Amino acid sequence: MTAVLVEYLVARDGVPFRQGMAFDYLLAGDGVYLVADDDALEVRVPIADCRVRGLPLVYPSCNLKHGRLPGWIWDAIVWAAHVGSMSGREVLLTVRFDPSVGYRLIVPRQVAGPSHVVYRPSADAILEIHSHGPLAAAFSPTDNTDEQGLRLYGVVGRVGTERPEVALRVGAYGHFLAVPWETVFMGDRGTFRDAAFSPSLEDRPSDAVPR
Repeated sequence: MTAVLVEYLVARDGVPFRQGMAFDYLLAGDGVYLVADDDALEVRVPIADCRVRGLPLVYPSCNLKHGRLPGWIWDAIVWAAHVGSMSGREVLLTVRFDPSVGYRLIVPRQVAGPSHVVYRPSADAILEIHSHGPLAAAFSPTDNTDEQGLRLYGVVGRVGTERPEVALRVGAYGHFLAVPWETVFMGDRGTFRDAAFSPSLEDRPSDAVPR
């Protein structure tokens, strides 16, 4: 059987086995997905929302094969974001997996300013996360253009304010799926609001705002 880079599959009886060397397109009852995996991640990212009669629903998914990242990594990311914010620049960090020691947090070589950070992406990074200083934790058009690998991506924002934020997503070759903080990390995110999944005070009904 000749191996192909991309295969086109139909979920007739649930999610079929992966076949493409790079990724698969999967047609299911709840739309079209890009399905991909590597040594660290296994993802199913929706790329078209539709209803297809007669096929089962498969739902989006993101699975870290080595388990969630330990809480100390999150604490170190927050600390680095604060240091960067105090010096008026963004900071980018990556997480990799070493079979001998587990997850490792790396500060790669980078050129950073108040509203940008440039570095050479690593092929084995599982997570790339950068800070936005006092600005919101939101992915920019530049982020969407740059983040074309198969990995997790994150932004830490409103650092040093009373309402710090974090946003996380899994990227699969230019397609993205927002994921909750608890899907990626163990422990407690502390005072950080999950920008995609936790409503801000402004978003809550007026009678739900503490007085």
